[in-house]
Amino acid sequence: MVTRIALVLLFQHFIIAELRDRNIQWQIPIGIIQDRRDEVTFTGFYYSVQMLKQIPSQTFELHTPVEYVDKSDSYKLAQAICTSMSNGVFALFGTKSYRSQDILTSYSDKFHMPYITISSILESMQGKYEVHMKPPLTRILRDLIFAKKWKNMFYVYDSDAGLMRYQELRELLLQNNTDHAVYIKIRRIQNIKQAHDDLKSLDSQELRSTTKQILIDLESEESYAVILQQIREVGMNKQNYSYILATQDIVSLPVEKFRHGGVKITGFQLVDYSTYKVHRFIGQWKTLSTSLWPGAGGNRISVGAALSIDAATILQETIKGMLESDPNVFKTTFRRADIYNFNTTKGIPCSGGRPWMHGQEIMRRMKSMDFDGLTGRVTFDKNGMRRHFNLGVYQVSLDFGPTKIGDWHSVNGFTWKGQEEKYEEKIDNIDRDIKIVISVLEKPFFMLKSEPQKNGSAWTGNDRYEGFSVELIREVASIADFKYKLKHSTDGVYGTYLNENKSWNGLIGRIIRKEVDISIAPLTITRHREEYVDFSEPFMNTGISIMIKKPDIQKPGVFAFMQPFSIFLWLCIVISYFVVSVGIFLVGRFSPSEWEWSKPFKLGNNKFNLASSFWFTMGSMMLQGSDTCPRSNAGRIVGGAWWFVVLITISSYTANLAAFLTIEKLLTPIEGVDDLAKQTEIAYGTLASGSTQDFFRNSEVPVYQAMWNYMTSAQPTGFVDSSKEGVERVRNMKGKYAFLMESVYNEYFNHQEPCDTMQVGPNLNSKGYGIATWKRSGLRDQISIAVLKLKENGMLIKLKNQWWIEKGGCGVQETHSKSKKRSLSLNKVAGVFFILIGGLVFAIVVGVIHFHKTKTKVQKLGGLYFFGNDMKCTANIEYTRCPTESTNGRVVTNGRSNGEKPQAGWHENDEIGVPNLDHHVCQSIDNSVHRNRHEPVQRLSAKKKS
Repeated sequence: MVTRIALVLLFQHFIIAELRDRNIQWQIPIGIIQDRRDEVTFTGFYYSVQMLKQIPSQTFELHTPVEYVDKSDSYKLAQAICTSMSNGVFALFGTKSYRSQDILTSYSDKFHMPYITISSILESMQGKYEVHMKPPLTRILRDLIFAKKWKNMFYVYDSDAGLMRYQELRELLLQNNTDHAVYIKIRRIQNIKQAHDDLKSLDSQELRSTTKQILIDLESEESYAVILQQIREVGMNKQNYSYILATQDIVSLPVEKFRHGGVKITGFQLVDYSTYKVHRFIGQWKTLSTSLWPGAGGNRISVGAALSIDAATILQETIKGMLESDPNVFKTTFRRADIYNFNTTKGIPCSGGRPWMHGQEIMRRMKSMDFDGLTGRVTFDKNGMRRHFNLGVYQVSLDFGPTKIGDWHSVNGFTWKGQEEKYEEKIDNIDRDIKIVISVLEKPFFMLKSEPQKNGSAWTGNDRYEGFSVELIREVASIADFKYKLKHSTDGVYGTYLNENKSWNGLIGRIIRKEVDISIAPLTITRHREEYVDFSEPFMNTGISIMIKKPDIQKPGVFAFMQPFSIFLWLCIVISYFVVSVGIFLVGRFSPSEWEWSKPFKLGNNKFNLASSFWFTMGSMMLQGSDTCPRSNAGRIVGGAWWFVVLITISSYTANLAAFLTIEKLLTPIEGVDDLAKQTEIAYGTLASGSTQDFFRNSEVPVYQAMWNYMTSAQPTGFVDSSKEGVERVRNMKGKYAFLMESVYNEYFNHQEPCDTMQVGPNLNSKGYGIATWKRSGLRDQISIAVLKLKENGMLIKLKNQWWIEKGGCGVQETHSKSKKRSLSLNKVAGVFFILIGGLVFAIVVGVIHFHKTKTKVQKLGGLYFFGNDMKCTANIEYTRCPTESTNGRVVTNGRSNGEKPQAGWHENDEIGVPNLDHHVCQSIDNSVHRNRHEPVQRLSAKKKS
């Protein structure tokens, strides 16, 4: 027990020390009476209190003790109120129901305890110490029924409060209105989640009108989404149905699903998302974690959460005002962090009779509050009810909505946009008859004409401009049927969000401020921009691409015919050639089937010597065949395997050869973003501002993060101020700089002289350019339809070709080179003739060497060799006794083989093929083979003579 007390004291010590460091003197408790079903609604209050604590130099902060209770249980609600007041609170904040209304009113009035609530309440049921954040809708519903001229209608509700509002509405309809009688049938839905039968029963009832007009008044905003889904399921979303939803948050409901059925749905919107204050808050709200802040994390905020935030602001400003008026106003109220009422009673117990000492002053200041909050202007009348507030009126109809058709102000009533009688949603909220269209001077989209008119006078008006955007807006205006005036922005900025003052600059800023009506420029459609302006259907798709300097064309060399195969493959073919040749030689030597035997001397003859084996393999590879073929099974197996390899090799080579000889390749240093990120030789960068830079800055992809880190740390920097500067940098740095830009501009500059840039790799992302208008201007749908028509009839493609290609200096670049026939030039196949010439030269050299070798051997035998006679025999002139070789390999001279008897003019030893030098007889140069073959016979003849 002692340890626990010590820990509590230590904790209080640290809390007090922290507050002292922050100069916080007062912890102001605000009692929270919360129904657990309203968790999303109270998120706004808690978040606002948390943000208010971060305000510097303030001497107090709000504290929020919570009491959870079922607001429909009066007994438990009374207990929760008493518990909060007994602990000591400055005010109460929470929700209430029709059943708990009397309990809250009695306690707050008796103890002067200010109670600020965000629940709907009847104007006739408010207490003196209550402040109601949510405007009542009864008078607004009456005015809308009169404006729509409804005379027969259904009134659908789900709670006792709805029934009380119906009674109040009926009284208002009957007041001072004898000409416009309204016949109303009421229907209560017992279970909002199972209302199919109730809706079918209602649908079966007849009204004295062709259109079934239904007013739906439900207890909570969440119930409307449930009932709308069931309306679609029972088929009550067709034409001849018209609904009024008594909601103040219609844009958060799934009403867009009713656009195609012909039904009309009208509702109200308290939070105006077109205001700067709401936009700024949503930018913070959507970043919150939904696990910590239920209901946050999106682009919308519920009306309950918005009312809670404004309520927290009221309490903050009230306490702040009291302390500014008297810094010691709470000096006697706090005693050791506890609250004492009139310095005597701890807290404000329900058992006592003394009211809250600061209750009247807090209530007076809250009712006198006047500021612009998330729900518009916040100010109250003497009864604590909202006054001077504004509600937007939205409608959903066939193919349109939800779109704002008007406003209802607590002073002026309805103000309609467009035709008041029909309530059409095709409303043009723009007051200007001639729309102001703005763009930036950017080629080829929007440019000033450089040449004057033919008569020498300057261009005026819209004729001053030319470009893709100029012709596009002309076509769009013709389809959408509006007049326009063109102008250009002098700063040349598309639009960047400035965190310093939470605003936009450039074209987006001028659209938001409604200085212009339309912006037609290469404006990228992004999620952040879409929150502030309306974009049409994209008229052009693009993405981030890489521009590099175009490398020189790599023309095929004289040995281009070798390119179909890699060096390694050529090496494998050569090695295979030698291996197969040697293999056939060895198989031929070992196999008896390859040997031929000579009967006189019983000597073996084998055709597959080493030279013949290489010749056989070469002939097969060149598809020419050979005079010699293997006869053994082993040799045929080797030959068959080699022929199969040759078949596949030659077929593959032939198939690829044409492509390598007819296509000129561009060998780029990089192929895409991955190659660019991995290397360091080529610098790269983007524009110094814009969506391309934002893409890399905010990307969570590791490759893009690494590129962003490189670009921010590179020296000199890779960022440039304009696209033109980036392109010039690519051209001047000789391939050492790559520019990351949108593919539309990449394609444009690639078609401009000197035609030395190109795009590599695919786009990094995909996005579109849209025409921007300010929120709910009524022009977006008209422009989108016009853009779709231009897409369908091909006009957009025609305009792009006109301004990108036809007006470019590079002409139409060939993109289908494979389908175009090209003749081969000599430089592409010169290597073939070089090999032919080399073969001839090499053959002559080998022949000369062979001749010289044979001549030397003949001279060693004591004879003379006549080269001229041999040449004459070769030409078959005059000499007819030329040696030939028979089929068995012997030399035949003048028709006599080596084995026959020598004739006149030959010695007895002419078997060795040596001629009689006294007679000029031709003989073969290649006698060395026969001389070696018959060397034993030569020795035998020598012995006989001896």
